[in-house]
Amino acid sequence: MKKPPAKQMSIEPPRQNGAVLVVALLMLLVLTTLGVATITSTNINLQLVQSQQRQQETEQVAENSINYLLSDIDYFVNNSAYLDSNGDFALSFPSAITNGLAVTVNSLECLLQATPSGCSLVQGSSAPCHPEYYWEANISVTDTGSGASSTFVEGFKFKYLAGYCPV
Repeated sequence: MKKPPAKQMSIEPPRQNGAVLVVALLMLLVLTTLGVATITSTNINLQLVQSQQRQQETEQVAENSINYLLSDIDYFVNNSAYLDSNGDFALSFPSAITNGLAVTVNSLECLLQATPSGCSLVQGSSAPCHPEYYWEANISVTDTGSGASSTFVEGFKFKYLAGYCPV
């Protein structure tokens, strides 16, 4: 007798409706969004740091410019020699001071000439009378590339011979 043909057992995989694919795509979307957000945040932080560095650089150049100005008494004693046709103080700073930034002296003016008390007007005395001069310097520095700018106003005084305050 012949054996009846054996039933072939076919194991069919259960029908999947693509749930794994949808979950995998959603996870990929979430990871991509997180990556883009991280890169964007990093770029913004980098721009903030660069802006802050440029601002600090303009402040340093403004301070260096005022120090350069204070380093030579000739700018104050012969102040009129440094005025342009408009009466503005015109001084070109060395490139080592400006660091490639635009430096403008907004004003350099003598505010007051004061004769100190307790001095002698007699020439050759042990306490000669040298007036105290009170000046104010106003300097602006601008970085044309980034737009960063700083303005420093500094007051100072010094003693010198009489008659050097063009008030």
